[in-house]
Amino acid sequence: MKQLTRFFSALIFLTVACVIPAQQTASPSAPTADTRLESMVALTVSAALEMTQQARPSLTPVPTQTAEPTPTSTPEADSSGSTLIKNDDNSVTFIDESGKYQITVPQELIALRINQQEFLDAWLLPAASNPAVQSQLNLIQKQDPNLFRLFAFDFNEEHIDGGFITNVNFLWDGAELSLEDEAGIVEIAESYTESLPNSEVLTTELITLENGIRAGIITSNMPAVTLDGANIIVYQKQSFFDLSTGTLIITLSTTETWQETIEPLFDSMLQTFNFIE
Repeated sequence: MKQLTRFFSALIFLTVACVIPAQQTASPSAPTADTRLESMVALTVSAALEMTQQARPSLTPVPTQTAEPTPTSTPEADSSGSTLIKNDDNSVTFIDESGKYQITVPQELIALRINQQEFLDAWLLPAASNPAVQSQLNLIQKQDPNLFRLFAFDFNEEHIDGGFITNVNFLWDGAELSLEDEAGIVEIAESYTESLPNSEVLTTELITLENGIRAGIITSNMPAVTLDGANIIVYQKQSFFDLSTGTLIITLSTTETWQETIEPLFDSMLQTFNFIE
């Protein structure tokens, strides 16, 4: 379980990096071997809080590579060890050959892999004129694509809540997590609330998808202030999958305002999850 710490703490980093959780706590001390899970989560949250205080990005996006639009992503595995395939209904099937799973992202969300062609194309979208969108793109570009396998964003301007953009991220690592019972999920949930005292874990459960695959689910919320100064409640739904190659966490982060709109889409997306050979 302790091997899952780096994995989970990185997830919290992306969740809160564009907001400032209410009533910030002091920076934690260095972790010891006995408290590694709790302390590393707290340290990552501290780093995320520092990022929220940085200046907003320029209105002119500056990706590290030259962006050239392309109608679809390459239907073969690339340097990321994954594939994006655009379907007839404008949904996108993500095949992760490295993690040995696949899933279909609905057309309402923009699916991006770090520094792949679709990421570069995103800078050319009309939505990229919004500083909140630029902030998200700048943030994910700095992450490790070997851990963060995919991002999916709701760039609908009407759904951007005080500067917060609803997003889904896929975090994969070789860490082990047992889903034989709820013990592992409960331990992670307890670590989350200890690192963010103002957060509230709403549910922890194990579910079985229609295809028989088991997943762990944690839902939580947290009061926060966006970079635009808006007071919001961040709602998060995390799904944990035990892969043959480690653990995958697929996380929805949205606000209470749009929870009822996006959560059914997220749940439907999870039902398309499957293992590959």
